[in-house]
Amino acid sequence: MNIKVDEPFKLSCTSGLNWVEITIPIRTVSEANCTDHWRVKHKRHKKQKALIYMLLRPKRPLLKVPCHINITRYAPRKLDKHDNLPISVKYLLDACCEVITNDYRPGRADSDERIEVAYNQVISKHYAVKIHFLMPDSVPFGADGFGI
Repeated sequence: MNIKVDEPFKLSCTSGLNWVEITIPIRTVSEANCTDHWRVKHKRHKKQKALIYMLLRPKRPLLKVPCHINITRYAPRKLDKHDNLPISVKYLLDACCEVITNDYRPGRADSDERIEVAYNQVISKHYAVKIHFLMPDSVPFGADGFGI
């Protein structure tokens, strides 16, 4: 799938009946191949987590488990989809899972088996990450047009 996106991304958070989508104009790097100093890495991880918390905490009542999370990375070139792509968005996913499960202990939130994650990449001139949350069981009775 070689879709190209040329418009710049803006920080945004939108939601619907059983979904939430956030867009973050941020450049992700593969932590597996990164040789940055530990302070540089720590600052990058804190920034990523802070952006997620800022966008998702107001939407916390909408986020429930079970949840499907689809993370799409936009960048000029693709990363290896098996190793480098999941590692490049690891701290974003950790923060998302912490907000969803309300469990802020390190290493615990993303191990919840009710959360499923899928990764995608799209070629773009501009860097960004789009995270789409789908809660399949959170549709209220009658909201789908049936049962009323």
